[in-house]
Amino acid sequence: MANNENLKQTKNKFKVIGVVSRIDKDGAYREEEKEGGKYDGVTYRSLRFGVKTSDTNEITVSMFSYEPEQVFLWNSEKKKADKNYKGDRVAFADWEANQERYREEGYAVLQTRVGLTYGEDGKIESKGLPSFVASQEIFNNLNNGDSVVIEGNISYSRYKNRDDKMVEQKNFNIEKVFKIKDVDFESEKFEEVTYFEQEMVFVDAVAEKKEGKVYVTGRHINYNKTFHDTQFVVDYSDGEGGTDAGMVKLADAFLKKFKFGDLLNVFGDTLNRVIIEEVEEEDTSEEDDLLASLGGKSKPKHAQSYANRTYISELQIHGVDAWDKKVYREEDFEVDSLLEEDSKEDNKLQDELGGKSKKKSNPFDTDLDDDQFGDEDLPF
Repeated sequence: MANNENLKQTKNKFKVIGVVSRIDKDGAYREEEKEGGKYDGVTYRSLRFGVKTSDTNEITVSMFSYEPEQVFLWNSEKKKADKNYKGDRVAFADWEANQERYREEGYAVLQTRVGLTYGEDGKIESKGLPSFVASQEIFNNLNNGDSVVIEGNISYSRYKNRDDKMVEQKNFNIEKVFKIKDVDFESEKFEEVTYFEQEMVFVDAVAEKKEGKVYVTGRHINYNKTFHDTQFVVDYSDGEGGTDAGMVKLADAFLKKFKFGDLLNVFGDTLNRVIIEEVEEEDTSEEDDLLASLGGKSKPKHAQSYANRTYISELQIHGVDAWDKKVYREEDFEVDSLLEEDSKEDNKLQDELGGKSKKKSNPFDTDLDDDQFGDEDLPF
């Protein structure tokens, strides 16, 4: 893996709405001291649980953080008074002992935001917390069956499994968690939300016509300038044996229009679902004939079938809303060389590339935070 200082981080985000699951499992929350390495002796906390976004889809979300030495605080009033204000840092022990006072003085922690309890006015009580503190707070205040909205970022990694094979892992890292009114999957108004956006460097695309899919390889660049190739899917089938014209056009764009090094921003849905099909058994063996000759009744129909389970775990691309051509060359990921970015055109890429349009109400447009910060107020 190359480490090129000129590479620019590609951003992503996700949002899921659903029902908490598996938070009661052993190991869902852990607090231990790290042994060995850079963080030897430092306490860490990890949290991992599921969010069922429908009867058949479940996304695993997680948090991992070490106990910090300092906490970064932001004060919007200070920024208005001083354009050069870059935030404040205080010792973690100081913040922990005086966090309510800091909030009253207008300071906020931007790392993680949680809203898990309701005040006397019936409104959610939202507050910013260091991730180290938030993971414990979330575990202590969420139970299986609670309905939540969760936002965060996606990280990619690989590891060797027990069979010594390399396996890709996608982590959906929690940044915001809010309890909401109960989600009813059976309601006519229910609309599943498993939304993601990913900026990526286009690498390649391959069509699988029998599946009605195009498999896209996209390159994600980390904040530390390393990079990781991961797979996305354009599913152009309509689920009924036919095809979706808009998605066919998008699939064709990935196969023919995009070139290595183009910088794209894609959006779509995260699938991690089990499809169960009942398949009837065929009584054709000699053994079955022999058993039938013994008399008695036939098996009831419900006993003559078995469940065929199909597991689907995909980041499905529904559209592209930004396309910068020829941003990178292959050698840019090996040497310190980077082409100038083409300026982004403000046009409707859906007309040219096909796919689905973003919903009129973007999943990220609704912010449940009580404390709102404008982009101009933030240090990044």
